[in-house]
Amino acid sequence: MAEHWTTGRLAAELGLGCDGAADVPLCGVGALDAAGPGQLSFCTGGRWLRALGHTRASAVIVESGVQVPTAVVPLRAADPRLAFARAAALLAPAWWPRPGVHPAAVLAATATSQGATVDALAVVEEGATVAPGAWIQSHAYVGRGATVGAGCRLMPHSVVMDGCVLEAGVWLQPGAIIGADGFGHAGGPGGVRIPQLGHVHLEEGVEVGANACVDRAALGETRIGARTRLDNLVQIAHGVRVGADTLLAAFTGVAGSATLGSRVRAGGRSSVVDGVVIGDDATLAAATGVTKDVEAGARVGGAPARRYRDWLRESVALRQLPRLLRAVAAVERRLEELERDRT
Repeated sequence: MAEHWTTGRLAAELGLGCDGAADVPLCGVGALDAAGPGQLSFCTGGRWLRALGHTRASAVIVESGVQVPTAVVPLRAADPRLAFARAAALLAPAWWPRPGVHPAAVLAATATSQGATVDALAVVEEGATVAPGAWIQSHAYVGRGATVGAGCRLMPHSVVMDGCVLEAGVWLQPGAIIGADGFGHAGGPGGVRIPQLGHVHLEEGVEVGANACVDRAALGETRIGARTRLDNLVQIAHGVRVGADTLLAAFTGVAGSATLGSRVRAGGRSSVVDGVVIGDDATLAAATGVTKDVEAGARVGGAPARRYRDWLRESVALRQLPRLLRAVAAVERRLEELERDRT
């Protein structure tokens, strides 16, 4: 049965200011320009202010001082986007199935799955443990001796290879691969493949995007810290360590044995070479190529990475290069003319 929410109750639950009627019912969420009666939306200002003036939502989360239409209840928050994310989780909670193993699932005799949900055509191998409340969806795979914690969700075609550990609340989007062999090779062309004997450990609340890969370590472990999110098509190589609450956008690649601290932010198509250390709270602009250690709190951009402001100045100067080259050519021609006149 759906929970009954009103503007006042939601404001009290999330610590928001309610500047209008507290008894307006809320049953869902919607985009500012598409929401209707009974729905909640949010506005962060800027280009969305125009849509705010015409919204049909019953309530909108806005900053202090932002005016809303008369029929709309304003809920005040310092960070409307963050407040909306929390509100959406209450108004539109994710559906979760009842525990049980589908008859068409493949569950090894020594696997444990009491209290979990295992859908049709999912595979759980020998010695694997799937904790109560976890959900293994169709065509997902859990390898031998792997551990899947409480509240984990393995979406279709996601893979957890042998011996890997997922703590509580880890989500794998479709096609995510945890624990594939790292790209270890010795001796160059015609050399020897290095056995990948370690595993992957994902801490509580990690989310791995669609078709992203976290490789097992050659020895020891590849570890992703709590609540870190990897976007679609992110590659984490063998032996990498990533701290808590880090965000890596799509196509980011981190080479073997690199270390990323907590709360690191990496824009799309960023790359980190092997063995590099990136400190806590560092920010990498999109398409940054990190070849050396990055200090905690630093903001870098470009390839190779340098201070963000320096990279911006260089980018501006580069756009001026054609004009400067034309000016230099004109000066050279003038000098040649002067030299001919002297002779």
